[in-house]
Amino acid sequence: MIYDCHMHTVNSDGKSTIYQMCESAIEKGVSGIAITDHADMNFYESRDTYNRIKGAIAQIRQAQEKWADKLEVHCGVELGEYLYEPSSAKKILGLTDYDQVLCSIHLVPAARWEKPYNRIDFSNDGTDEELIDYMRLYFDLLSETVDAFDFDILAHIACPVRYMTTRHGRYIDVMRFEPKIKEILKKVIDRGIALEWNSAGLRFNEEIFALYYSMGGRLVTLGSDAHSYENIGRGFEQFRSFLKECGFTHYHYYKNRQPQAVEL
Repeated sequence: MIYDCHMHTVNSDGKSTIYQMCESAIEKGVSGIAITDHADMNFYESRDTYNRIKGAIAQIRQAQEKWADKLEVHCGVELGEYLYEPSSAKKILGLTDYDQVLCSIHLVPAARWEKPYNRIDFSNDGTDEELIDYMRLYFDLLSETVDAFDFDILAHIACPVRYMTTRHGRYIDVMRFEPKIKEILKKVIDRGIALEWNSAGLRFNEEIFALYYSMGGRLVTLGSDAHSYENIGRGFEQFRSFLKECGFTHYHYYKNRQPQAVEL
């Protein structure tokens, strides 16, 4: 059984429709998917986020009926920048009874860059010290956000490093921030929140997940972070193999905001 708990459609920044995502998942033999379009609070007004997510939910409900006998389609949302606009975030959370809510950070307002990290050209902008300071601010904000609201899955915990290193060739050792990462992981474990293995950044998962396991963390989800139907389920075999090496026996998906265990 394969469950992919993180993907985006044309209702946010994806390239495929919900229906294309479902058809592709079925073709690949995936058991279930969660549609988790972006609801980033810094773009709440400019991207008409409320109506866009409301429309996505309606399409998810239609997909659940259409493919009921072939694919589990779970209703999710990736809520970014909760602390940027908590009142608007609460409106998104109140739209429906989600199966899962992802928490993420794409923007660090305290940093000198005033845009999301996927829009920053780190290859030509910023000294090594500034990039390290950016990551410190990122983890500080992530730690504060984990305390702020009710969610199920912490998404791509080291995501800025993925952009800095893979896209821009600026290597940052994520484990230099181990004390702050441990602080976040402890909160996640204590609150019963799942940690996402984000297969769009495979190389940045291993040390963090080994640390998570050593601290007693067992709730793990897999998210392809697919923005196109071709990428559904990518990296699943590496995911399963590594988790077994760490000692994990199961990973999870969410239904009605409750974790469901799947044997590795």
